Amino acid sequence: MRKFSTLSVRSVAENTMSIPKKLQEIVDDFAGMSREEKLETLIAYAESFPSPPDHIAERLDQMDPVPECMTPVRLIAEKNPDGGVVFYFDIPPQSPTVRGLASILSEGLNGLPPEQIIAVPADFYLPMNLQEAISQQRISGFHGVLAHMKKAAVGLLKD
Repeated sequence: MRKFSTLSVRSVAENTMSIPKKLQEIVDDFAGMSREEKLETLIAYAESFPSPPDHIAERLDQMDPVPECMTPVRLIAEKNPDGGVVFYFDIPPQSPTVRGLASILSEGLNGLPPEQIIAVPADFYLPMNLQEAISQQRISGFHGVLAHMKKAAVGLLKD
C-alpha cells in the first residue's frame, strides 16, 4: 500500500478548494474526454462565445492586450454591483480554439468576486490534459489569458 504524506494530500486539497465550482466542473468534464471530444467541446465553447456588448464594443481601444497569445486577444473586466467580476473579450471569429479557451475561463470565472479569481491556481487546467488536443503554444496563450484576468481582478479590488 502506498502512503501519501500529509503535505502532498493537503496541497492537492488546497489546490482543488481554490478552483471555483463551475471551473472545477469544466476541468472534470475535460479530464474524462478523448482527444476528439475535447476538440468538439472547444468548438462548442467557441460557438457560444459572446461578442462584447455595445458599451464594451465602444471601448475596444481600452481593452488590455494579451501578448502571450499569437491570436490578437484583448480583455476588459467590470465589477457588478454585487461585487462579482465580468470579463469581456475581443477575439477574432476565425480563431475558434482561442475563443473556446477564453469561453471556458469566462464561464468558470464570470460573476465571482475578485479574491476568488485571484486565488485560482495558474496550473488549474493540467488535469484537463489539453496537450492531447491543442498545441503547447495555445496552452501558453490560455495560461496568459488567465494571468491577465487575474491582473484585471486585482485592479478591481481597488475599486
